[in-house]
Amino acid sequence: MAVVNTKVEPALAAERLYDAILQATPDLVYVFDLDHRFLYANQALLSMWGRSWDEAIGKTCLELGYEPWHAAMHDAEIEQVKATRKPVRGEVPFRHHTLGMRTYDYIFTPVFGADGDVAAVAGSTRDVTERTQHEAHMRLLLNELNHRVKNTLTVVQSISQQTMRNSTSMDEAQDKIESRILALSKAHDILTRQNWQGAEISEIVRATTAHCQVCEHARFDMQGPEILLDPRRAVALAMALHELCTNALKYGALSSTNGRVQVQWRIADEPSMLYLEWKESGGPAVKVPTRRGFGSRLIEKGLGYEAGGEARLVFEPDGLACFISMPLATTATGDAP
Repeated sequence: MAVVNTKVEPALAAERLYDAILQATPDLVYVFDLDHRFLYANQALLSMWGRSWDEAIGKTCLELGYEPWHAAMHDAEIEQVKATRKPVRGEVPFRHHTLGMRTYDYIFTPVFGADGDVAAVAGSTRDVTERTQHEAHMRLLLNELNHRVKNTLTVVQSISQQTMRNSTSMDEAQDKIESRILALSKAHDILTRQNWQGAEISEIVRATTAHCQVCEHARFDMQGPEILLDPRRAVALAMALHELCTNALKYGALSSTNGRVQVQWRIADEPSMLYLEWKESGGPAVKVPTRRGFGSRLIEKGLGYEAGGEARLVFEPDGLACFISMPLATTATGDAP
């Protein structure tokens, strides 16, 4: 009859259990001896190195190919753990055998022997590349958001001041301010749907002119290629088109039942330039204004300052025309629906 050592069997079972757990975890798990040599490395760490255990056992970080500064840093941290008997934590870049450069968060902790002294130093390392990239991306987004909020507040402040200055009554000023801020909001809505990567010009034109479609039949003829505008130019163009729509409703083609507006755009020249034409017809006879209001200045100056472009208003007898040009960093991708 065989005699079973009841003390040895549970110890072996526990060892196999712990090893199974350590081999299953995606984290890198390892143990250094007091001379900084690897006593243990789980499969995740061996895979990261691209080595077998026979190639790694008993070697130091430097002998395994760590950069001298990196190996020296871990040597100092192991000595710190031995001296203080407390864990040390850090974060470091390291080149994975197959995944390339990654970012790792690690902790070294003391392993105490039966006599209470530090007998070894255990370590656990986690790949936090995606987390750090996400954090960096969030910081970038927050900085961009702060910048955009400041710019938007500046625009709102300018709109309010200029509108108040050029209005004859508080009611008129209130209506104009609300209308212009609503146009700004719609432009921001489009950009928000695109995560502020830009906006298609056809969507800007449709959204900006939607409130002008006051009749059953279409009042606009729109034609042009799909062009992605960056946020700054998208907002500038939306505000200019809003002013043109407002003017057309009050005094131009859209103030009569037969009036129409043609909006066409194209890309030409090198470097690429956007050319957009707004032409009204079928409305009241046009007279050249004796003074330029804030709306006209917003169109002409706003596009120049915000988009680096130009806007020219032409008061033709059969309808107002506006010719817009601005430099682009994108190219056409197809025809607008």
